[in-house]
Amino acid sequence: MIRQAVLLCILGISAYQDCKSRTVCFPFLAASGLLGGTFLLCSDPGNGMDMLLGAGIGGIVLLLSFITRESIGRGDGLMLMVSGVFLGAEKNLELFFAALLLCGMAALFLIVMKRKERTYRIPFAPYLLAGYLFVLLGG
Repeated sequence: MIRQAVLLCILGISAYQDCKSRTVCFPFLAASGLLGGTFLLCSDPGNGMDMLLGAGIGGIVLLLSFITRESIGRGDGLMLMVSGVFLGAEKNLELFFAALLLCGMAALFLIVMKRKERTYRIPFAPYLLAGYLFVLLGG
């Protein structure tokens, strides 16, 4: 229960920052991931591989950010690394795909309604937060 509440707070703070300034606080996310990972490993040492695989999903997104010259934000990859530490691989994939689906639907709506151009950059952190709520409610 504490694990979910902490991750909810981390994603909530990051979503607020992303909406307000189009950036996330890297030191905050790095500290959250390190402290959360340390705490979780101390409380459940057998869960280390799942945490590492979960963080690896964010690592892949971070790598894609560098390859695409930040078409995908580095903060998005870092947030997925942190969420992977808390959720593990399977739940982090669920979170990522739920967030992609929600963000894609919002982007399509904005384009169809002619409110934004195709090149408009949508902050992804709020969709990670919403995707996390779906993951929490669904499983």
